[in-house]
Amino acid sequence: MTTEWKHANRVLTEKQWIWFIAVIALLTRFPLLGVFTAEGTDGILSLTYFSKDFVVTPRFVIMPGYPVLLQIGQWLGWGGILWGRSVSCLSGLLFLIPLWRYARRWMGVEMTAMTCLMALFSPLLWQWSLKVMPDTTFLLLFWWSLERLTTAYLEKSSKAWLEACVAGVLATCVRPEGFLLLPWILVLETQLSGKSSWWRKVLLLALWCGPIYLIKEKIVLLFSAYQEGVGMGVLPVDETFPITNFLYHFYAYCTQPFFVFTPLVFLFALFGLAKMLKRKDELGESFWKIHFQLYAVLFLTRLVPVTYQDRHMMPFLPVLIVAAGYQLETIFEGLGHPKTSVGYHLIKNGVLSIVLLYSALFSAAVIGNVSDSFGDIKRSAEFLKTLPPRAVIYSDEVPKTQYWAGRSVQLLDYSQHPFSPKKGDYVVLHSFYTARLGTVGGNMATRFGAQAIYADSSLIVPILTDLMQDMRLQNRTQATAYRFEPQFFNSVVYQIGR
Repeated sequence: MTTEWKHANRVLTEKQWIWFIAVIALLTRFPLLGVFTAEGTDGILSLTYFSKDFVVTPRFVIMPGYPVLLQIGQWLGWGGILWGRSVSCLSGLLFLIPLWRYARRWMGVEMTAMTCLMALFSPLLWQWSLKVMPDTTFLLLFWWSLERLTTAYLEKSSKAWLEACVAGVLATCVRPEGFLLLPWILVLETQLSGKSSWWRKVLLLALWCGPIYLIKEKIVLLFSAYQEGVGMGVLPVDETFPITNFLYHFYAYCTQPFFVFTPLVFLFALFGLAKMLKRKDELGESFWKIHFQLYAVLFLTRLVPVTYQDRHMMPFLPVLIVAAGYQLETIFEGLGHPKTSVGYHLIKNGVLSIVLLYSALFSAAVIGNVSDSFGDIKRSAEFLKTLPPRAVIYSDEVPKTQYWAGRSVQLLDYSQHPFSPKKGDYVVLHSFYTARLGTVGGNMATRFGAQAIYADSSLIVPILTDLMQDMRLQNRTQATAYRFEPQFFNSVVYQIGR
């Protein structure tokens, strides 16, 4: 007697997929909130944005949107690094909501779920969801606005347009790149209302007055980054050949996504983008008129400034992830095997497993190898807590040092004033900010009788461009040539002897 085995094709509902992704998201995020030893400068400046500084600390072009969220946590008694990381983590998870909505317009439920999983395991989103940085918060609001703009375009929905406008304003309060949304919001408002609805134009103007007011004091500093990139800087280290700077960034943004988004996802995304642009229905038209044009402008704005970090590519993540999912679904739909056959499921599940597993392992390596970034600075700063209460402390780095030390630290500025410490003063130097630290320490010992009383070090391997021990490579496209090269950092505390 033989028993016939029949394949039962079980299909998960949309609600089941959402719960599954939510569980995976929580398991891969919140247990890792403590994986990083320290925080970067922007993170500390965000945490102390509304605090009274011991010394004047420049806030660069940090917008107050993300610091406001950190301040709310402080008012509730949840302030500090853990709260800041929780905000970044939660923003990275909520980003999946507009991603799911937009992906569902292009593909089925199952592939939409796979697209969200690809985003979850993406090294950029995973890494910066675990640090005190505004990137994931901006990504959430920026993409929410874009998804609502698509809905407003396709459904002629005034409510969706208003939501897109509000999300765009909030995104601009987090990062200045949010201003790029404004032209498309204006055009779509005109298409929806014509010339008759004056109240929406007034509302639009009122809403966008907020971020315009917030950025007015930072506009000169913002444009200085572009001024340097076009060869009009005033410092000797500024870029003097703008065409070279432009080409550096052009090739970086064309080649580095291979690392940043992982090879398979990026290759699938390139073919998927071509298919999305060729689509002739209203959805394809919305992609061409909104997403493609806006991202083309964003891409051009990235080529001018001299600074470069891999995290600057994060706004491109959702559109590339959706394109990769769209391409994968197209491939699976074109297989010659019936969808109920073993061969079809082997191919589909095999490809998806390889894509997700590679992304997860690569992301884990990225996070693990840079988990001690700025760790030596944090530990040396914590050592300063043990010094006498009235001790005078100098350092070549102020924000992070005084945040972790919890006490006043004076900037050791080599360029403006001759350094003349008194006997018994302390100096903490970091190789990240002071080149040839050993030579500088030797000179201090000769001139001031300085003795090293504490030393610490950290080691990272930047799979993505993170920290570089050569200061000339910091925030530069040339740093991409040193991926996988170990980077060593040292911090030393000296006491002045005479």
